[in-house]
Amino acid sequence: MLMISDLLELARGGGVPGPASEAGRGRYSTNASPVIVWNVINHCNMSCPHCYAAAIHKPDPDDLTGEEGRKLLKELAGLEVPAVIFSGGEPLLRKDIFDLIAYAKELGHRPHLSSNGVMIDRDTARRLREVGIDYVGISIDGMPGFNDEYRGYEHGFERAFRGAEYCLEEGLKVGIRMTVSKKNRDQFDELLDHVIALKIPRFYVSHLVYAGRAHEDHGYDLSPEENREMVRHIFERADALLDQKSATRIVSGANDADGPFLYFYALERHGELGARRLLNRLKARTGNTAGERILNIDNRGNVHPDQFWSEACLGNVRHSSFTEIMKNPLLEQLRHREDYLQGKCGSCRFKPACRGSHRERSLAVGTGLWGSDPSCYLTESEVQGVSPWDARVAQS
Repeated sequence: MLMISDLLELARGGGVPGPASEAGRGRYSTNASPVIVWNVINHCNMSCPHCYAAAIHKPDPDDLTGEEGRKLLKELAGLEVPAVIFSGGEPLLRKDIFDLIAYAKELGHRPHLSSNGVMIDRDTARRLREVGIDYVGISIDGMPGFNDEYRGYEHGFERAFRGAEYCLEEGLKVGIRMTVSKKNRDQFDELLDHVIALKIPRFYVSHLVYAGRAHEDHGYDLSPEENREMVRHIFERADALLDQKSATRIVSGANDADGPFLYFYALERHGELGARRLLNRLKARTGNTAGERILNIDNRGNVHPDQFWSEACLGNVRHSSFTEIMKNPLLEQLRHREDYLQGKCGSCRFKPACRGSHRERSLAVGTGLWGSDPSCYLTESEVQGVSPWDARVAQS
């Protein structure tokens, strides 16, 4: 996740929490235990074409039971896991979801909810507050006509935003998430404007990851040229919102090339000093951290490096302790991924800030685990040359 608005504020001479601060510790610390994305259910009431979980319309009888879930949460608490993101499928379809969230909170986790929003009525929003949810992320991919057909749910746009408003009324932190592609890039501005009008504090723009339903069918991903145009426009909107002192902050995810590209944008718009501050923060952030600062547990207890990487199973919590699973050799490789990257990613001078982005995409297009991410949109001239963190460059 790239905190675009925060980083631009830093480049403009403002400030965001530093690596040593309480607020920034989880994002920037190299010693932090991983955040866990737990797909508590693979049952969903929508049929989104880009669903990384390839969720289905009926319950899976092999879901972790409530007892197994509580045991898992207790073990994660012993490992000082800071946050658990309850995801799906649609997690609110799980009958004991509020009990699990409350138990996670009791154990000291920060519980987040990733939902499509359509099941959140006033009572549900109140219960989410009562059980201690820290953040509610709601996925919406465009304006009503597009969104409802694309996600396969009539009146989905209206109900999802109503759910977001109910959460705001309860004092919950709320964000709207859009996965951008060729199919809906023309929806971005109008959707963002709607988010701003409702004073929703976060707008999360995700790139398409070639996982789940998009593993084979990803031809609608933006081309490198389209990506550059789209991402630059996102930066411009974020900059304008800072000028307007808007309550809405923009973040992006699922393509770590956004970080170096934001550096070039800041260099052009806000000067070398501001861009240098931003660049050093990017290095502290360290790009993609799948298998390090984030791990995924699916509805059947299989553990993966992140929620998109279902093909890499590190173990199962029904059969092994989480501590044992964390010893999987792939995780050791991921901790040193810069040494393994090949092609464009291997020679890129921004490796410390990107770390090859998403391995799922390189695997999906057949270039192997350590091949270049096909969604990188940086040009050859941008990625080649001396590392921008080289001491001689920093002093020039």
